Amino acid sequence: MYAVTDVGDVNNIAESVQKVMDTYGRIDILVNAAGIGNNLMVVDQPKENWDSIISINLSSVYYMCKAVGEIMIKQNYGKIINIGSIHSRVIFPGGGISAYSSAKGGVMNLTKDLAVEWAQYDITVNAICPAVFKTELTEDSIDLPGFMDLIKAYCPAGRLGEPGELDGLAIYLASDASSSCTGQLICVDGGGTAI
Repeated sequence: MYAVTDVGDVNNIAESVQKVMDTYGRIDILVNAAGIGNNLMVVDQPKENWDSIISINLSSVYYMCKAVGEIMIKQNYGKIINIGSIHSRVIFPGGGISAYSSAKGGVMNLTKDLAVEWAQYDITVNAICPAVFKTELTEDSIDLPGFMDLIKAYCPAGRLGEPGELDGLAIYLASDASSSCTGQLICVDGGGTAI
């Protein structure tokens, strides 16, 4: 069972969460992984772009956590994994990601705040903050002149991450083995190196 969700629509979030509850009766794990971005400098970025990136990359995480958190609090159990970004901590030269990095910085702080608020309910809240991985979001940037030079300079492994390389970390954070791990911001480069 799955519920297609427009994470930019708070009402649709509530509907999707209810569909999952109607089917399973509980929600044990939430992974917030939706994300969009652009490469526009601040002075060139229209308000609609800023609003859209903040809505999808930050506000949706807040509203998904809120909707699912209410259920997890009643269950007295839950695992929340937010996907952040290295760009919440490190900004590569060249710019154009002010909205993206601002939103992901918000995800980091939201993660820490919720970890403190919800630890008493046996809910862990952590973030995986990957460096640059090959995804639909990054495919346009990868071929830009000098882009791989930035990767080599800012990522200890000196390469892009590949899909699947963070699976083990996500499985760990979703498991009971991570029960004493909450509020952590695990930044990982393309080679799986914690940074």
